[in-house]
Amino acid sequence: MSATPRNESRFSAEAMIPEVLRAYPHVRPVLDRYGLRGCGGPHGPAESLAFFARAHGVDLDKLMDELQAAANGSPSASMPTSPGAPDFLNTLADTIYRRFFKAGVVVVLTAGALWGAWLLTQIGFAGTFQAISIHDINAHGHAQIFGWVGLFVMGFAYQAFPRMKHSTLWRPDLANMSFGLMVFGVFARSIGEPLFDRPLMRELAVAASFAEIAAIGLFVVILLRTFRLSGKRYERHEAFILASLAFFFLQAVYDLFLAYATMTAPGRERLLELVATYQTPLRDLQIHGFAMLMIFGVGLRMFPALFGFTPPRPTTVWVCFGLLLAGIVGESLFFVLRRGASSPVFSVGLWASVVALAGGSFLLTARWGLWARGLERDRTTKFVRAAVLWLHLSMLMLLVLPVYARLVLPAASELSPSGEQALAIGFSHAYAGAVRHAITVGFISLMILGMAAKVVPTLNGVDVRILRSLWIPFVLVNAGCAMRVGFQIATDFVAWSFPVAGVSGVLEVTGIAVWGLHLWRLMNGWSPSGFVESGRPARLTLDHKIGTIVEWFPQTLPYLIERGMAPLANPVLRHTMARVVSVRQAASHCGLNAESFLEELNTVALGGRPAKTGPEGASLRRLVVLR
Repeated sequence: MSATPRNESRFSAEAMIPEVLRAYPHVRPVLDRYGLRGCGGPHGPAESLAFFARAHGVDLDKLMDELQAAANGSPSASMPTSPGAPDFLNTLADTIYRRFFKAGVVVVLTAGALWGAWLLTQIGFAGTFQAISIHDINAHGHAQIFGWVGLFVMGFAYQAFPRMKHSTLWRPDLANMSFGLMVFGVFARSIGEPLFDRPLMRELAVAASFAEIAAIGLFVVILLRTFRLSGKRYERHEAFILASLAFFFLQAVYDLFLAYATMTAPGRERLLELVATYQTPLRDLQIHGFAMLMIFGVGLRMFPALFGFTPPRPTTVWVCFGLLLAGIVGESLFFVLRRGASSPVFSVGLWASVVALAGGSFLLTARWGLWARGLERDRTTKFVRAAVLWLHLSMLMLLVLPVYARLVLPAASELSPSGEQALAIGFSHAYAGAVRHAITVGFISLMILGMAAKVVPTLNGVDVRILRSLWIPFVLVNAGCAMRVGFQIATDFVAWSFPVAGVSGVLEVTGIAVWGLHLWRLMNGWSPSGFVESGRPARLTLDHKIGTIVEWFPQTLPYLIERGMAPLANPVLRHTMARVVSVRQAASHCGLNAESFLEELNTVALGGRPAKTGPEGASLRRLVVLR
């Protein structure tokens, strides 16, 4: 057998990207070409090459061949991909998600969930859903859809979609303009709509809606041009994304007309008629058409790669796409038609649309819920699985809504005043609101919490495995959602459940606040104890951690393995257990003199002499090998 040439290196699929880039910094353009650019700081995210290939849709063997060619000095292999834009625009494209995510956190903790919790508390202690103005309710709902969901979708799409297509974001300057327009629109609308009867407030609300329409229009154009710039064919999951973008723009225009109509309604009777006829279809377009389809599109592409979930079959994907589109369009159209005429044809059409919507949702996400099994333990998998369970529950509740109104309420031995009103009109606002809450908070918000907690540490170069598990926000948001859904339905039967439902929002807001603070700190450059990206010390001490030393000085890894620390060859152990073991503890465990060991370690780390060679520790390059 011929020996491998000394300048040739074979990379391990389990090698961590920071280790590869420290040992072979000139291979960075290969990874940048497939979407690494801007992710994880100068040394890239704390993930393996195999994970990178899965997440970015790259053939692993092809990636390994290109990395080897670049490591061996092939000029074409290491040739960088020219972004075709000034450096400040490239930097903006790489970090623009942060301003969207931060603005989304601000919105949800002000005009979004926090305001919603306050409104719910008022309802709870007044004992009636009519305790607050419909304009306050609509402004809060608007902030949740446009400010919470919309800003996170836009930030995620600007960062992730170009990388999915191995391309760059088209016109980051226009993307930044869409951010300004969207933020102005969300906050101006939140102020103008509740105060519409005061001077210039109605005009402010209308101007805010036009700004949002312009922002969403820019967003759609930028993404379409980015997709076109990549030169790649559209994939199955992108059908859901494109449909979601269409509904995003459509609902914004619809929302403007409905807001103007409600703010100019000549009396309460006309206002109630407008809300009863047109608001439910608007929420369907926003929740099912925009948010749900976007989550499905992203999930089809990323959940198998990020979590190891089993993807649905291609035929199932297309069948579900057809069912979902028919369901979304049908439920909106037939609801309006049924309000205008009492023909049973429209009621049957509405029911069939709901069945199509629920069936498509169940089929598409059946392998993402309770029985989903990921490739490895991950702090964010629980958010995704719980979100899917809430989705299934909301669809089941939607299916049985007619049964509840026509059978359950009439058969009840006791009803609250709210329940008596629901029985009289044949529609329960409490039950319908519970259905909405199950999908908006239980499904959509939990998905946002989980996906953001997954990608933000990676984008900022922090190993997600050493971060806290986020059980507190997970439990609080789920508990609050369960309280709200359960006790809001109970308000049709017992009045005392109103205050209980009212305080559920406090739990949800607290959970989101804990999560938001955690992500905000990561985006601001915070790293957990024991994690260091840069700033290497001039000299090591006995208290420095072994895992951190290897991060600082990769050339120490062969030496440490040769001195008896063979488990360090496992990248998982290097990034977990080794981060809490000090030089002093390692020396004691291996039976070494601590001072002598530290002196040798400093010599190797600071380049005084090369690491000892041997079958287990020739060099870092020999450790980054294919098994």
